[in-house]
Order: sequence, then C-alpha cells, then structure tokens
Amino acid sequence: MRLATSQKNAKQMSPRAFYLVTATFTILSVLGQVSTSIYTPFFHDLANVYNSSVGLIEKSVAIFLIAFSVSQLLSGILCDYINKQLFLLFGILVFMVGTVWIALADSESAFLIGRIVQGLGGGVGVSVSRGLSRQIFNETQLNVSLSITNIAFAVAPAIAPLLGTIIGEQLGIPSIFYFVLLIGMAALAMLLSTASTISRHTTSISANVLGETLRLLKTCFAHIFLVGVASGLLYGIVFCFITIAPSMVMERHELSKTLFSVYSLFATLAFVAGSIVNIKLPNQTSLQKFRLSGLTILCLSILISMLVFLFGKNGLDIILFFSYFTFFFVGIAMPCSVTIMLGFSGTSAGFLAALVGFFHLSGAAAGAYLVTFFGHILSMDAVQAFVLITLGLSFGSVIACLFLKPSTIVDTM
Repeated sequence: MRLATSQKNAKQMSPRAFYLVTATFTILSVLGQVSTSIYTPFFHDLANVYNSSVGLIEKSVAIFLIAFSVSQLLSGILCDYINKQLFLLFGILVFMVGTVWIALADSESAFLIGRIVQGLGGGVGVSVSRGLSRQIFNETQLNVSLSITNIAFAVAPAIAPLLGTIIGEQLGIPSIFYFVLLIGMAALAMLLSTASTISRHTTSISANVLGETLRLLKTCFAHIFLVGVASGLLYGIVFCFITIAPSMVMERHELSKTLFSVYSLFATLAFVAGSIVNIKLPNQTSLQKFRLSGLTILCLSILISMLVFLFGKNGLDIILFFSYFTFFFVGIAMPCSVTIMLGFSGTSAGFLAALVGFFHLSGAAAGAYLVTFFGHILSMDAVQAFVLITLGLSFGSVIACLFLKPSTIVDTM
C-alpha cells in the first residue's frame, strides 16, 4: 500500500513537528479511555455520594460508550465536509464541558448526563485525528503515529485506575474529574500550539466529497469491508481475553486480584511491544505485516487448541504465554489495519476512520459476547471457550485477508 504521492507537504514535516502533532492526536484519542478508567475504583463511593446503586454507576460506562461510539461514527463522516481542526477544537470543548458537569454533579442524573456529553466530545478526537493524520503524514509517518497511539490505547486503561486511586484518596473524588479536565486543557493547548503546523500540511477540502465517497464505495467497498472485518476480528480477540480472563485466571487458579493485575499488565506490555516492533519494521508494507500477524495468531491458535482439546494441557503458564504472544501480534496488526484502511482515500479519510472505529467496536462486542455465550450460557470451560473463540476469530481474519490484493490498496483521490 502507498499513500497518495501528491502528499509532498507531509514528507517535509520535521521530526519535532511530527512527534508534537502525534502527541496531540494521541491525547485527543485516549481521552475517552482515561475519563472512564480513572474513576472505576470509586464505583461504590460514587453510589454512596449520589445515594444510588453501584449498578447505576456501572451503567455510566455503557452510557458513555454508546455516546462515544455514535460520536465517533458521525464525526468521522462529517469531518470530510468541514474544517477538521475546528471540529477537533469543538470536540475537546464539548468534552471539557461534560467533565465540569460531572465534577459539579449533585445527583445521579446529572452525573450520567455529564458522561453522555463527555462521550459525545471524546468520540470526535478519535475519528477526526485519524482523518487528519491520513492527510498530513506520509505512509511511514502514519504507521509510526498510529503505533504510538496504539501504545497509548493499551497503557492508558492500565495506568488511569492507579492515578484515580491516588488522586481520589488524597484529594477527594471530585478531584479525579478535575484532573481529567486538566488533561483536556493540556490537549486543547497542544492542539492550539500545533494549529499552524497542521494547517500547512492539510489538503483543502474537496468540492465534491460526497461524490468521491460514493465513488470510493462503488470501486473499493469489498476491499474496505474485508480490511474492516479482518481487523475487527483480531480486535475481538483482545476483548475475548479481557472478558474471560477473570474466570480463566483467578477462579480456576485461585489467584489474588493483585497477581491477576500483574498478569494483565504483562498482556498490556506484550501489546505495547508489538506496536514498537511494528515501528521498527519500516521496510515491510502494512499489508504484509498485517497478514503475517494474523497468520501467526492463527497458527498459535491451532497449536493451543491441539494442546487443550487433544492433550488436556490447560495450565496457567501455557494459557498466559499463548495470550502474551497473541497480544504481541495483535499489537503489530492494529496500527497496520488502520493504515491500510485510511490508505484507500485522503478525501474520505474521516469516513474511513469512522469505519475503522465501527469495525473495531463491532469486533470487540463480538469477541466479548461469544466468549460469554460459550463460557456461561453453554457452560463450556473458560479456557476452552477462550481458545475456541480465538481460533474462530483468527481464522476468519486470515480468510478475509486472503481476498485482499496489494494492487487494490491504493489511494483513490
């Protein structure tokens, strides 16, 4: 895959400017994760504050994700028609308003409304920043930038609860949300400081975005769909593990929560390591790395399936090593899949970024649902359910990749 050769301005961006813009886009992209993970240790405390149930506070996560998903999809589609920088500015301001709303909330309804506003603002940062990245970076820069964002996606949920615990216990629960507000303000300051750089490298909005988007769908829909399915299925493996891990690790082996957290941290580090390796392989195309990662995960899945189902080998060490290697290769595959998807068009980059989010969220939901269905509804052993679903998801991803041809992954501008 090669991005448009007309993006000459992107190649002239200095390393300092590139990393500053990437840092800005990364913070904008992970605001949603941070704002959710950071207050999870205080679900019971918030329930007491609002004289509510813990269940309702837990629902605030689902409510946020719904608003976040809708915003991510719609903002990605709309940003192709308007100034993306102004759209990002609007999104971060809406997110900050929602954060202040939460910090000042005096009832459960006000808290939930604040989370909805937060989600609507936070979703803008993901799709629009990806769309802008497609327009201002060349292929190598885009892949590196997406890998860095991928690392942040993995690290943020692991660090945020710890930060929230320290801040909440020392300064009180409202301070957690004021801290999130400070992060939002930092993102706003960085966006403003990089505005001139982004403007210099941003291509003008096409006069016929709708027509070109329809033409893109007409000529490349099948391949866009295949990339989306292939990447979504691999993303589903991550949430398959997240969903079943407590039963697979803690209940079966009676481990403490602390030790479980340590094992989960290693999974995060494996994911991060994969993203770093992806950056270190600039001579391989994104499609090559994506295919190889999916094929390797499938081979690992076949191997572990034979060990579990044929030989009854389901010890903790085997499952963890399998999970870590799988996360490593998913860490390589994810930024590659986004690079491939955005490579179809610069004009419709926002629309393609929205599709990336849709396929990833759909894959995550599929992975979480399937492993729950097999593990709880069908009463299958947790390890067997995880291994079986991982095998199915990786097999589906590889099959989708077989129909992708390098010649079709080109810019259509």
